[in-house]
Amino acid sequence: MRCTTTRARIGAVASAALLAATAGCGEQRGGDAPAAAEPTGQTAEQETGQETGQGAGTATGVPLVVGHELHVGGVQVPGEWFTARGRGTHWVGLRADRTWWWGYDAEPQRIDGQIDQSVVISPGGGYTAHVLTEPGNRWRLVGADTEWAGEGFGAVDLPRGEMSPAPRAVAVTDDGLVVARGPRFQWLWRPLVDNATVDLAETAPGQVVIGSTDVGLVANEGRYDRTDGQQGAPYLAGLAEDGTLTRLGPVPTHDALEASDQWLAYVLPGTTGGEAWGPAELHVQRRDGSDQGVLTAPDGWRFDAADLQWETADELLAVLVSPDGDGALARCRPATETCERVDLPD
Repeated sequence: MRCTTTRARIGAVASAALLAATAGCGEQRGGDAPAAAEPTGQTAEQETGQETGQGAGTATGVPLVVGHELHVGGVQVPGEWFTARGRGTHWVGLRADRTWWWGYDAEPQRIDGQIDQSVVISPGGGYTAHVLTEPGNRWRLVGADTEWAGEGFGAVDLPRGEMSPAPRAVAVTDDGLVVARGPRFQWLWRPLVDNATVDLAETAPGQVVIGSTDVGLVANEGRYDRTDGQQGAPYLAGLAEDGTLTRLGPVPTHDALEASDQWLAYVLPGTTGGEAWGPAELHVQRRDGSDQGVLTAPDGWRFDAADLQWETADELLAVLVSPDGDGALARCRPATETCERVDLPD
């Protein structure tokens, strides 16, 4: 593995955690600036109806975990898994033993080190970022690409001191810009530009990056230690190299939200958490506000709010859960307000 310095969500545990380094470099191997992984999802027309399966198993355009099984590009990855995110065959995932892994295909690669928060992956699947917990209340932000030969793009030290919750990587963009946040700080790291960090308290004062979607970051006004999407006026944002945030449009308050080029899918605030089985409905609306609706889970199932991913601009993959803990997958179409079961490859 080469290491350079200037290159560039799940059960309750996985929701809190999702999505190692030797001398500051993650154990990931790649070439220069990887291209975004291409979706491999099926687009053939299917009959609508909530309980209509697809017959033969179908590969999806995004890696996902259903019933603790990780599927990548039509292949089941060995092991028992909590969650995975990515695009095409490029992914990061959390195993049931609380270890984080990554891959550019169905062969998992271990990410070493103590990782107390999520590993995040860029929308196109090309880059990952995470925070390593080190002795003495020290924290190290690490980045890497997801190509075969896998190259880390270095690491930077974050502010030291005891923090609860631990600092985490919030997002990494397709340009390799990384946002990390702790209770008292929020930084932008530019490993592919000049390896410098930018204090977002100066370039985006009062704005908190709370997550990432396929089409932009999710931000809200508030404090770093207590801001989420459940209140206030969250919005989609673009991030520039100088650390400025550009508002791309408002989004509803939510417990969970995913955005595509055309649609928003979200779970209403206060729907998840505690002993909740999972929401029976997902709310959807066009990003331009011209249409809205509700997606209903198939009979006997609920949606896993932590496992929603846009396969295409107008088709949403949603993991389903049953009262006894079984898992299944649905492909949902907001335009017709339909969800149908999908048979995964064996």
